[in-house]
Amino acid sequence: IGFKFSSQTLSLNIILQEEYGLQLPDWTKEYYPEKLQFLAEQALIYNIYTREMQKIKAGPFLTKMFTEMKNKASNTLAPKERKMYIYTGHDSTVVNIMHALKVWKRQLPRYSAMLLVETHKNKETGEYYVELYFRNNPKEPAQPLTVPGCDFQCPLEKFVKLSADVVIDSDLDADRCKSKNEEFTEPPLRGP
Repeated sequence: IGFKFSSQTLSLNIILQEEYGLQLPDWTKEYYPEKLQFLAEQALIYNIYTREMQKIKAGPFLTKMFTEMKNKASNTLAPKERKMYIYTGHDSTVVNIMHALKVWKRQLPRYSAMLLVETHKNKETGEYYVELYFRNNPKEPAQPLTVPGCDFQCPLEKFVKLSADVVIDSDLDADRCKSKNEEFTEPPLRGP
């Protein structure tokens, strides 16, 4: 009987053991942290290596988030009093979203990793802008992130436009998950 795990799972478990003051097994000295962390980070990269993969993995969430932001800016968000959305997800989900927004720097996200996406209204101009923050360590403050091609306070329309290639368009993307192999036969559905 064996265990099935990934380099990410193993690395994060060793990090947690270390943080809780537990003695690490001798075998970890040869692999942790450098070799194992590299492999875990590489696995995250391969998971979302292309823009198409980013669209599939982060696109549905980003599409929802952008719609909510635009609804807030156009005063069509329901309920109108809503001030915040809070979403939780896995460490890999945070990386998928950050990578699709082009703000992820190679690092292994911890279990407590947090991406903050804030929408603000400029009181003077009435225009909406977005600020991003990332916190990978609960003992440290969140760090500001800047989307390439924009300022830290990125105008909402520009923010959405910079990631338009990963947004899901129901008409254009309807066939995205269909096989490109003409000889592919979909297996029959089997019920209970």
